[in-house]
Amino acid sequence: MPRTADQGLEKRILRAAQRLWHSRGDKGLTLRAVAREAGTTTTTVYKRFRSKEELRSALANRVRQKLAKVTMNAKSIEEAYRLYLRFAENRPREYRLLFGPAWVQVIGPSHPRPVREWFRTRLAERFGGVPDDYSDLFDALFLLMHGAASMIAVAPKSRANKEAEQACIGICDLLLKNVEIFRPSDRRESNGDKSEGLSSDAPMPR
Repeated sequence: MPRTADQGLEKRILRAAQRLWHSRGDKGLTLRAVAREAGTTTTTVYKRFRSKEELRSALANRVRQKLAKVTMNAKSIEEAYRLYLRFAENRPREYRLLFGPAWVQVIGPSHPRPVREWFRTRLAERFGGVPDDYSDLFDALFLLMHGAASMIAVAPKSRANKEAEQACIGICDLLLKNVEIFRPSDRRESNGDKSEGLSSDAPMPR
């Protein structure tokens, strides 16, 4: 009788790779070590992942999915960027993996960006307009979040990184309080925006 394929084998291999990355980083992510951790053979791992780089990309994609799930489980925008930073603090090696060389293959422009859509949708629901009105604001929030998260992931639990986290949260909160500067000028004019120091013909921040 033909052998029955192990339908969960690839998931088991990726779970083993994730454990190794979490405990030992990139040096521990060899095909041989992953095979041993997964309870299979190096040849079996090689049939599914032709190189360490391919395995790393698949593992980074799992991290992306987990980070997206954590972030989008937030009950508010403010909670979302706090959960994002906490992920980087609790899983620093995974965060560095996600935004290492594999990030272009995992979260580049041609790939789905569920976190981006989640943020833009929540911003539109809260402040009015449509999600496309908030692309610049999301970019600003994300760059702040990622900058702080990258610092936190290098040396989690340190006092300096706690300050970076607090600064990031404070600036993100401030951006939400000044959301109008990121919305299209025609919408600001139609709303009669008279914010102090804001000209209707002021250039939009990028």
